[in-house]
Amino acid sequence: SRFIEMFGEPENNNKAWPVKSLDKLCTVGSSKRVYQSEQSSEGVPFWRISDLVSKIDTGTVDSALFISEIKYTELKRAGLVPVTGDILVTSRGTLGRCYIIQDEDCFYFQDGMISWLSNYSEEITPLYLQYLFTMSGFRKQIDNTQAGSTVAYFSIAMLKKLQVMVPDKALQEQFAAFVAQTDKSKLAIQKSLEKLEILKKSLMQKYFG
Repeated sequence: SRFIEMFGEPENNNKAWPVKSLDKLCTVGSSKRVYQSEQSSEGVPFWRISDLVSKIDTGTVDSALFISEIKYTELKRAGLVPVTGDILVTSRGTLGRCYIIQDEDCFYFQDGMISWLSNYSEEITPLYLQYLFTMSGFRKQIDNTQAGSTVAYFSIAMLKKLQVMVPDKALQEQFAAFVAQTDKSKLAIQKSLEKLEILKKSLMQKYFG
């Protein structure tokens, strides 16, 4: 993959990048606990881990739980709401799947089940971290934290200790540009396929309808 070409294999760090624990590169935490009595049937979506996985897999969330606008504003004013570029990490069941917060996102999330990476140091970019978490060599570290455990749970303490290779920042930014270009190409192909499908349907209608 392009990631391995640029940065090497995370398992053995064959390009000999500096290595730091995750808590030296960003703040590792979670949300403020929201009690059941503070949840409601409308307002700002309140994501559970299944909602986060749905967002990662499909790009959509059908929230069943909410918190009031007032509660959300209170949390936001206190700096307790993720901002654009922060990463949410699944920490129960399916471990270490990442979602980068987008400009348009407006939701809150369940503590304990979902961890939150923020306030990155100058050495690291969120996109690099997100892709690092998908690499099998890095995921072995996550698997090793679960030795002897019956329920898959990824605590904040475990997350903080993960060893992260830290490539040159300019290289991380080149990788981000490559991913953006690839995403743009995928979108263009998707739109072309949709247009072809519409054309096919109209021709079928014309000749066989």
